Amino acid sequence: MFKLRNLAMLTAPVAIALTAWSCERQSNAVAPAIGTPLAHFFQFQCTPFKMTGGGRIDFPPGTAEKNPPASHEYETFGAHVMDQNGDCVADQGALEWVDHRPEFRVNGSPLNLHATAITFAEQATDTDCKDGAAHWGGKLRVQNTGQEDLDFEVWDCDNGEPGVGHDGFAISVPALDYAVMCPDPDLPPAEPTCTLTGGNRQFHPTH
Repeated sequence: MFKLRNLAMLTAPVAIALTAWSCERQSNAVAPAIGTPLAHFFQFQCTPFKMTGGGRIDFPPGTAEKNPPASHEYETFGAHVMDQNGDCVADQGALEWVDHRPEFRVNGSPLNLHATAITFAEQATDTDCKDGAAHWGGKLRVQNTGQEDLDFEVWDCDNGEPGVGHDGFAISVPALDYAVMCPDPDLPPAEPTCTLTGGNRQFHPTH
């Protein structure tokens, strides 16, 4: 189970809509060592790129099959990031993540995570993601409680078209003991990403 401080006085409304939200560039950012995937996302390079789109993951188990609608066992997100100068520093980005699982509801609403700063972005060069992959992250806030300044990282995979059944996404927030990751090498696409059951990820080289 994940950890959330009881900040009743700071409780914020949950924003279910996945709206674009930009963060300022952090000039001294580096990728934190807060997670270790198994076989992919070990080798990176600093190069200009952007990753855009949104999607849905049905985790667990994180395969290309949707869970029964009545179970509410799924997550939705909108996310983009850009490294304009090729220095592994994110020039802009956004993340809005909603976990609809009943066991993760907070104050009666789905868990909602909102990035407040995107600090690093690096292209992964050792995955089997057909069109490109990225590892990026920064700081976020729990919209339900106001708990903030929490480190997060994501693994992001554009594995061709269509995005459903091919692209992948994973997230980890260590301070909450919270992660949606699929470290099974038998599941496409590159571990630890979970397969999208909705939406699309788009990797764009910008140099």
